[in-house]
Amino acid sequence: MVQLAHKIRIYPSPEAEVYLRRSCGVARFAWNWALARWRTKYAQGERGMSGFSLVKEFNSIKKTEFPWTAEVSKWAPQKAIQNLGDAFGKFFRKETKYPRFKKKGKSRDSFYVSGDHIRISNRYLKLPKLAQPIKMAQALRFDGDLRSVVISRDSCGDWFASFSVVLPDSYVYPHLCETQATVGVDVGIASLVTLSTGEKIENPRALRSKERKLRRLSRSLARKQRGSKRREKARLQLARTHRKVTRIRRDATHRVTSRLVKAFRVIGIEDLNVRGMLRNHRIARSISDAAFRELRRQLEYKAPLARSNVALAARFYPSSKLCSACGAKRETLSLNVRVWECPCGAVHDRDENAARNLDVVAQRYWETINARGEGVRPPTEARKGPGRRRPSTKRESERLVNREVCGL
Repeated sequence: MVQLAHKIRIYPSPEAEVYLRRSCGVARFAWNWALARWRTKYAQGERGMSGFSLVKEFNSIKKTEFPWTAEVSKWAPQKAIQNLGDAFGKFFRKETKYPRFKKKGKSRDSFYVSGDHIRISNRYLKLPKLAQPIKMAQALRFDGDLRSVVISRDSCGDWFASFSVVLPDSYVYPHLCETQATVGVDVGIASLVTLSTGEKIENPRALRSKERKLRRLSRSLARKQRGSKRREKARLQLARTHRKVTRIRRDATHRVTSRLVKAFRVIGIEDLNVRGMLRNHRIARSISDAAFRELRRQLEYKAPLARSNVALAARFYPSSKLCSACGAKRETLSLNVRVWECPCGAVHDRDENAARNLDVVAQRYWETINARGEGVRPPTEARKGPGRRRPSTKRESERLVNREVCGL
């Protein structure tokens, strides 16, 4: 089962926009109500709360205490409370910070509607308890099981609908891989990606190209009086520039990933510790601008659709330090060294050498796949027998992956 999200801009009428704003307000109120109840119950010593228990409590009192919530879809408050339960789950797993209250005008406006409560006819979207349909910029491109839609408004005031669709087995991705070639992909700042074929795709540097304009607009916004019309105009100009940066970066990433999954059967990439790399404040802005993690995420979801594969090298695989000619490993290699010479006489460009080593990882991964596309051997953790045991630590697990896939 493959589930994709398709985001489309919508153009609501003035009456429909009132309904959308009201739905976002109900969802925001439900979140704040549930967060206040959670904190109160926790202070009283109660444990074991969940999003579903708070939804049940909210539904039992909404008709008497909050009758105005019935003007919108029931999914707007219910899903907001369920999202709060998921947020607390991530907080207890130490993945995010403690959930905070949402303020009108500061938080992102959005609400959820289940797929069986909406109707789509060509380029029109029909929402529950809304008489007239809403026009969409384009028709839904995926024919499958429509699970849900999330209506949201960006900082510029434009409305969008994100549809979650489960694709059928007969779905054909427009970028199907037609070759058996492998490639190594090294991501970087100067060049967005460097291929093992020697080709380098330039980084658009979306943020850097608009940096001067963003600074000028930020200073202009800071000089405006709060609550004035000119301040709102300056805020919209700054928001549109930030949106332009986001769209330039997203377009470049989509173009690169779609091209790779169509042209190569196996793509070798590194498992980069992007969060750790961002601690280097000298290059943190450039790394964020290049969006390393987003490029990997797109490759991982597009590859199965295109009938291609992603070979992920282990976190500590020394792709830049290994000589792609003789296999010797250099002990130290600082970031400012872009070209280095191996004792065997080979002179390497740092990025091209890393891409060639990642291509070797892709080739070894391709050798472990049979004609049906399944692994010849089960994963290391699943194998049993004499001399086989589960890795006791994460570091040991990475060493086993290095040994099995990367040949180290």
